[in-house]
Amino acid sequence: MSELLIELFCEEIPAMMQARAETAYLDIFKKYFQEKEIVFEEIKIFTGPRRIAIFVNGVAKEIKGKFISIKGPRTDSLPVAIEGFCKSNDISKADLIVREVKGVECYFYEKEIASQPTKLALLDSLTHPILEYVWPKSMYWSDYKIKWVRPLKNILCVFDGEVIPFKLGHLTANNITFGHRFMSPKQISVKDFAGYKKDLEENFVILDREERKAIISNDIREKIEILSKKYKTNYLAKDDPALLEEVAGLAEYPVVLCGRIEDRFLELPSEVLVSSMRTHQKYFSLFGQTKFSEKGEVFDTTKKEFFVPFFLFVSNIKSPDDNIIIKGNEKVLSARLSDALYFYQQDLKKPLLDSLNKLDKVIFHAKLGSMKQKTARLAQLTKYITSHFQQKEAEDAALLCKSDLVSEMVGEFPELQGIMGYYYAIAEGRDKKIAIAIRDHYKPRGSSDSIPGDPNLGGDASAVLALADKIDSLCGLMLAGEKPTSSKDPYGLRRLALGIIRIILENRLEQDLKKLIEHSCDLYPKGVNSNSEDADQIISFIEDRVKNYFKEEFDLARVNAVVNCRLEPSLCSIKWKLEALNSFLDTEDGKTSLNSYKRASNILGSAKLNGEINTNLLHREEEKKLLEFLKLATPKIDSLIEEKMFSESLKELAKVNNLIGNFFDNVMVMDSDAKIANNRLLLLARTKQLFNKVANFDQL
Repeated sequence: MSELLIELFCEEIPAMMQARAETAYLDIFKKYFQEKEIVFEEIKIFTGPRRIAIFVNGVAKEIKGKFISIKGPRTDSLPVAIEGFCKSNDISKADLIVREVKGVECYFYEKEIASQPTKLALLDSLTHPILEYVWPKSMYWSDYKIKWVRPLKNILCVFDGEVIPFKLGHLTANNITFGHRFMSPKQISVKDFAGYKKDLEENFVILDREERKAIISNDIREKIEILSKKYKTNYLAKDDPALLEEVAGLAEYPVVLCGRIEDRFLELPSEVLVSSMRTHQKYFSLFGQTKFSEKGEVFDTTKKEFFVPFFLFVSNIKSPDDNIIIKGNEKVLSARLSDALYFYQQDLKKPLLDSLNKLDKVIFHAKLGSMKQKTARLAQLTKYITSHFQQKEAEDAALLCKSDLVSEMVGEFPELQGIMGYYYAIAEGRDKKIAIAIRDHYKPRGSSDSIPGDPNLGGDASAVLALADKIDSLCGLMLAGEKPTSSKDPYGLRRLALGIIRIILENRLEQDLKKLIEHSCDLYPKGVNSNSEDADQIISFIEDRVKNYFKEEFDLARVNAVVNCRLEPSLCSIKWKLEALNSFLDTEDGKTSLNSYKRASNILGSAKLNGEINTNLLHREEEKKLLEFLKLATPKIDSLIEEKMFSESLKELAKVNNLIGNFFDNVMVMDSDAKIANNRLLLLARTKQLFNKVANFDQL
């Protein structure tokens, strides 16, 4: 068995495209070898800043021959069918033979395919898998006719120690690769994969992306340990897989170095420093934890993290003097942070309320108006939400929460919207509850993000404002016709709905979701909010998300039995009812009740019933007792449900089990007298109605 090594050497491949290309090329080459019927053991793909390497181990030197027999049309078929079969197989009718299949004569094309050296098959077809992958962005260059992610400079292809000189555009494959662009740019001759990998390492190229990531992670850990010992503080770098992936894709020979931030920039909020370093410079920020005394023992065990004026960065070069590289990066960072500091200082001179009028020029949506109009709606929504527990902080925060969108800092760092509003509100001396509400009203930004608010407070200002913001956005965008499809959700409406659900449930907010949606829709002008059906569609959309949310914890049938945002518009009540039903159905009483309900439902079927229960037609003691129970239990269960005592209502419901069991055992429902039969069916229908006050048992 042999090995195949291909290297596509090019200009710098964007770092965040490399991992995806690695996965795609693995699938493409597996499919290619299987279709060519070339036996192999394993395929590995390696990506880096300037090269993609495909290594195939255990490749057979020969593709075994085979005999093929292809059945064609019947001999009495129309000429056009026979000609089509010949054309599809690139043969003439003279190449066909006739065979009988189940008494019918048919044409066959049979051929013996001889064994073929794998090398020849690769020479003829390797360009196809290489060009099959479609990059997110690709380009043409010079006068060449090939298109790729970046200009290709060289192609290496060695099979069983020999070059396979296939052509790709202007390039012919050879056995040459190149070392590190700066430290060792010389040509390297390659015979096999082991030598290739070793020669690259000796010339400052780490081929394996995962190996580069491990080197960076280990170096970061070592640098942090050194700093921690030096400054008697536990330092840490926040886990950032995306940044690690990116820097591993930028450096062929990663070397982690540590720089220091000038003290004058520590006036900036830590989020600004982190965002600037991460977004523009690809630096890792550092935070401190517990402090140590000179003797080394812990004297502050609060474990509260704080930003520290150091940063770690990945260099793509091993320098004889690291200080030169460190000073250069510190200088670049200082220039970047000088701009940020200027923006911050300028923003602090402008009160948040002064920015409110500028929001007229910031469009929320072409059909929905400006951000200033949105803040006006938010103020009304927060007032509506807090009407039962008066919370003026939420209303005040609503008018200010979007003001930082027109700040110079958010213009430079859009990801800091809300966060900068918090710092500007604090600088103005506003109540901290208002500042926190401004900061957190975009939360949760995703399923893994924390929710705003303090559940112990039953919904504080930040939870109320976040709920108002998401309800307004969801309703407005749905009214504007931006409903998501099965494959696309460009405005993240499903994420908004999930955020609404989590905020309400995790803060235990007692909100009538139906009325809240209707009120939000009413705040939009008639040109946008055209009819009541719009609000109904929004309720249905959220209801679907509610079911999806609860099915992670409860059986789907039970979720469908309980979740109905029109009949029960309180999500907290829905959850309590689900918990009660879930516990009840797992008991013997619950199982008996469900069986009784299903038996009654099966007897009723789709029967059309007329009139009311006539007590004069109740001849059996069992039906009289059942009706008496229904009359007494109905108001009691209604009262328990009204008081949200769902477990108690189900226990009360379970008292019907013996009565309905006796009814089924001793009463013939479908009596020969049609009036008596109808009366007994009405009694069963009334029993079903009592069950369905708690949940829709038809779904169980």
